[in-house]
Amino acid sequence: MIADDLSNWRRYEGLAHLKPAFEFLEGQTEVCLGSGRIEIDGDRLFALVQAYTPGPAAEGRFETHRRYADIQFVSRGREMIGCAPADQLEVESPYDPEKDVAFYALPKTFSQLALSDGCFAVFYPEDAHMPGRRLDSDDQVCKIVVKVLLP
Repeated sequence: MIADDLSNWRRYEGLAHLKPAFEFLEGQTEVCLGSGRIEIDGDRLFALVQAYTPGPAAEGRFETHRRYADIQFVSRGREMIGCAPADQLEVESPYDPEKDVAFYALPKTFSQLALSDGCFAVFYPEDAHMPGRRLDSDDQVCKIVVKVLLP
């Protein structure tokens, strides 16, 4: 997992598969585009734009993906993303290759990552994450999740 401010993305240029995703995000920092999918490079690279009110952590569940890395970028608002090593969680719904997702039961303890305007987190297959959780307010969040096909 990587978490940082978008302005620092060039520190991770060694991860060449992420560069086109960060270049896309650089042009998206000022506006919430509404909800939906944005094609960048077909199924190799695309973005999902979301606007929502974060929910309580107790109602969330952890997820992982095998084919794609997730770059979760908060354009506007604040949210908490729960983080935990996938191999330490109890599988709730086995991996679905068609949807590229597995779900896990909420553990008793997990790390909490706070993301606010202009911040991102990158999650790889071993990084279970629980996005969209309330941090400290009920303010709406505008988030762009960029899906990057792994090499």
